[in-house]
Amino acid sequence: FMENIMEEQLEEVPRFLNADYIDVIVKKIEKTNNVKVQKFELKPVTKKGNHYSSVMIRIVVDYVVVESKNPKHLSLILKTTYDEKHDDEESIKLLNEFDVHNREMEIYETVLDEFHKLLRSINDGTVFSAHKYWLDNTNRALILEDLMVRKYKCVNRIERMDVAHAKVALIKLAKYHATSIIFKQKNPQAFAKFSKGYFSRDKPDIREFFFRHFDGLIELVSTWEGYEYYVEKLIKFKDLLVERGIELYTPHEANFNVLTHGDFWSNNMMFRYDSENNPIDVIFVDFQIPQWNTPAIDIHYLIHTSIKEHLRFSKQNELVQMYYYALKETLIDGYKYTGYFPTLHEFQIIILKSSLHGDNG
Repeated sequence: FMENIMEEQLEEVPRFLNADYIDVIVKKIEKTNNVKVQKFELKPVTKKGNHYSSVMIRIVVDYVVVESKNPKHLSLILKTTYDEKHDDEESIKLLNEFDVHNREMEIYETVLDEFHKLLRSINDGTVFSAHKYWLDNTNRALILEDLMVRKYKCVNRIERMDVAHAKVALIKLAKYHATSIIFKQKNPQAFAKFSKGYFSRDKPDIREFFFRHFDGLIELVSTWEGYEYYVEKLIKFKDLLVERGIELYTPHEANFNVLTHGDFWSNNMMFRYDSENNPIDVIFVDFQIPQWNTPAIDIHYLIHTSIKEHLRFSKQNELVQMYYYALKETLIDGYKYTGYFPTLHEFQIIILKSSLHGDNG
């Protein structure tokens, strides 16, 4: 092997990620043992702080398949969990409590493939995720395609999205939600693992985590001149926060439910653009906290975390309606679904009643 490991640019390199491991990855992808890795590099995928819940490393490999003798170049993404000794022990404890790794592995192992099959059954080639090369359960790692090879890019999370980006994201989200309804209809127990959200009465550590962060918000706002009225409101709201959160994240089968993405904001999606730099597609890149619950969770989360401030309220109704009609097109027109489907007015009420999630964003 010729190694070129750029460890100085990486926060940490998992213990298992070495030359032998790269060799195993390439052999699995090529489906042959007759492979010779010539060189590989490890590079950071995101800036520090962008993905606190995972280690994400770009693996760039040059290799030869012996039979062909033609050199090959491949760029992959390895996603794995932080070591338990990581500095941010509180976050790691919470992530383990919510079982984010196993949830995401389950989504990649079974759910996404089945969703894509269902879409193809109605002649829809939509793809929600990067191609999965390998699920390495032993090392709690995912080996995925590098979307940057196909010119997908992240948006600037500080500048936030315009309406064009939001529409592309919500249309694909609607297809994801619609397909989840059909999948559950065919497999009633399919989402049993995803029945609880991260607000739950049996997760006291998560409750305390939110309380501490809310105290930090109160402390910050109290330093702003002229905001005394809002400080009082926040103090009163704190006592209701967890109860309202638990209420929102407790699914009710009588409601209109879907498999939510759960963390639907700009950091967890990558866009592709046309020649005039207009967004034309989006891929979702994180599936760690899905839940069978109201679609309003994902819609509010996108609008209140990722859309430009001046568009958040002026365009919310337009975006909700656009999502609704995209959902209807896939679910009713595409899949010929005959179960309960809310009217637009009923759906707008669902969004309004779930507005706590917007407050959280």
